[in-house]
Parts: sequence; structure tokens; C-alpha cells
Amino acid sequence: MEHITLASREYEFRNHTIKPLDIDEDPSGLLRGGVGSTIWDAAIVLAKYLEKSNLLSIASSSTSATETPRSSTPINVLELGAGTGIVGLAVARLLSAKGVEARVLLTDKENVVPLLSRNIQRNPSIGIDIQAQTLDWEEDESSSSSSNAQKIHALIDTNWDMVILSDCIWVPGLYKPLISTINALITPSASKTQLVIAFEKRNFAEEMEFFAMLGKTFRFRDIKPEEQDADYQSEDIYLFVCQRRS
Repeated sequence: MEHITLASREYEFRNHTIKPLDIDEDPSGLLRGGVGSTIWDAAIVLAKYLEKSNLLSIASSSTSATETPRSSTPINVLELGAGTGIVGLAVARLLSAKGVEARVLLTDKENVVPLLSRNIQRNPSIGIDIQAQTLDWEEDESSSSSSNAQKIHALIDTNWDMVILSDCIWVPGLYKPLISTINALITPSASKTQLVIAFEKRNFAEEMEFFAMLGKTFRFRDIKPEEQDADYQSEDIYLFVCQRRS
């Protein structure tokens, strides 16, 4: 795969002391990654919001006076449907710049993982353990022996500080399995886990059905334009921060 030449796109941080990301895309479909091979606008808007917001600072701070300070406990970040990995890799760079140790796990369908792994190799961050893993919530979860169910079960024991979902709610038929996966990963006892969602409006009525379903187990608030990066936002792109109902 190393000899394959792909399109490359640079992501620059507001803080110019942070090394830019160099992200490969695959518009010609050489790696057969489908829609996950492209950097979508919602991913850029979300990454820029995370640069500006204090969410990462909250995640890396002490949660209570009796708990071990987060500075000595690695932060756990999970991205679902990571695609090229640009959001998770940006989070990794931002945490690294803060001197925070972290584990960043980027997941997607099997056909997307080769490109995702390639971008992880191209964009290491000091002190951050970045890995790619196949996780496809579209798979049939009715059998406890399914590979997807096993992967989800292996991830449940991790206390995720942040779970990221960028532009993954454009297929209504996948709403139910996606929410099932989210509910399995973020249990009621993990009420401090932040679920951060970005999506570009395509069929607003259908997309609000997703949030109606998600609202049964999560409370959420929308991120106002004034909270976002002034140069990277759109009236068609929505951001939400969600937390599991206890």
C-alpha cells in the first residue's frame, strides 16, 4: 500500500507551534474505502471547534478531588466512523501539545481501515497511542459470536472520556444499530463521557429522527455559531455535545 500515490490535504492548527496534519484522501477509490476516503466539511468544522473549545481541557482535568488527576491517567478517546481520521488525529495533536498522555482509537468499516491506518502512520503525536480498528455497527449484532459484537464487548470496559461521531447519520436505516452501538459503549454509569457529534444537513426531518431516538438515553445541547471557530462553520453543519442519562 505504501507505493500507492493518493491525494493529500494539510490541516493547519490555529496554534502554529503544533505541527500540521498531512491527511491522505482517496478520491479515485484506489483503496476501495468508499465515502470514508474523503474529508467532509463537517469533520473540519468539528476539528476546529475542538481546537477552540475547552472540551479537551475538561477531559484532561481531574474529575474529582478523590480521583487520580487526569494528568497522570491517560485520556481515552474513541472515534466511530473515523474515515480519513482527521478529527481523531487533530484531537491527538491537541492533547499532545498539552502534554497529556492519551489513547486515541479510530474505528470504521474494514474497507476504510487501510487508509485510516496509513494516516495514523503519517501523523504520529508524542505521548499519544493512536490505533485503528475495524468496527462496523451495520453488521448483524443478533448473535453474540459476531465479530462486531465481540469488538464492542472488548471496548465496553474502557472508560472513554470522549466519543466522536462526525457525519455518520446520513443513512436512516443505520440509526438503530448506530445508537445501539453508542449505548453499549457509553453506559449509564459513564455519564461523564462526552459524545461529540457533527453532521451536515441533508434531510433534516430524517436527521432529527436520529436525535429523537438518541434522546431516549442521552441529553444533548447544540453548539451555537459563536462557540465555533469563526472561519470554519456553516449554517448547514450542526454540532452537538451529548451525555448519557444516568
